[in-house]
Amino acid sequence: MGGLAKKKIWTGILVVPPVIALIALGHPFILSLMVLLATFLGLREFYFLTLPQSKGVVRMTGIGLGLLLSVAISYGSAQIGYPLFALLLLFLFVLFMGTSENLLLSTSGVGIMFLGTFYIGFLLSHVSLIRQLTNGTLWVLFLVATVWVGDISAFLCGSLFGKHKLYPKISPKKTYEGLAGAILGSSLVALVFASLFLPRLGKGFSILLGVSMGILGQFGDFTESMLKRSAQVKDSGSFIPGHGGMLDRLDSFLFSAPFLYYSLLYMLKEGG
Repeated sequence: MGGLAKKKIWTGILVVPPVIALIALGHPFILSLMVLLATFLGLREFYFLTLPQSKGVVRMTGIGLGLLLSVAISYGSAQIGYPLFALLLLFLFVLFMGTSENLLLSTSGVGIMFLGTFYIGFLLSHVSLIRQLTNGTLWVLFLVATVWVGDISAFLCGSLFGKHKLYPKISPKKTYEGLAGAILGSSLVALVFASLFLPRLGKGFSILLGVSMGILGQFGDFTESMLKRSAQVKDSGSFIPGHGGMLDRLDSFLFSAPFLYYSLLYMLKEGG
């Protein structure tokens, strides 16, 4: 076993149990702080990847706007959120009008800043929204379990059986066998988790959620890989030893969390 693999294992052993304990036993406010911290670190890495030459004030403004959007989505309402979207875009245009030394790049800069606030601030805020639903703590743990097991299964199946490249242009090591492993792992853990802790959830719906989470988790991974390819870096950062940056750990949640949240809203609506 290589040194990097050992570092990944030890980091997982040291980090995962406390995270699970804080989600399961901690006050809801603790999860909110965890989401905001992850959002801050993810945005910081995103803007260093995509706007490496920009001024510090530009990146910090993007981080602040992303955090503001996250809080507004998590604890606000549509009446607050919709005007905020317009104000956010207006503010970004004003910011680049005042700070851009090369106006030829201002449009792409505004677009990247706007993308970052939504890609991380908006998508990740759905973890907090899930926590606010009925049995919210269990559903957040369901999200974490299905995504993490899907990632681990993808890595193991890809390492042991991977022969057919999935999309080498974006991620040379990803294989169809790894994708199948992610889907299988997420489906199994979704079924077992639901049987143990959410018995009212039907087996068919549990498997459907698991399959979807496995696929979306890998799609999130590919999306971040595309960003790293464009920036010509291997990892988004070095915040987590052996695992890269925070964005490297968040990517699988960014599309899975909104999918689970809106699926649960549909289920609750249909159930009564």
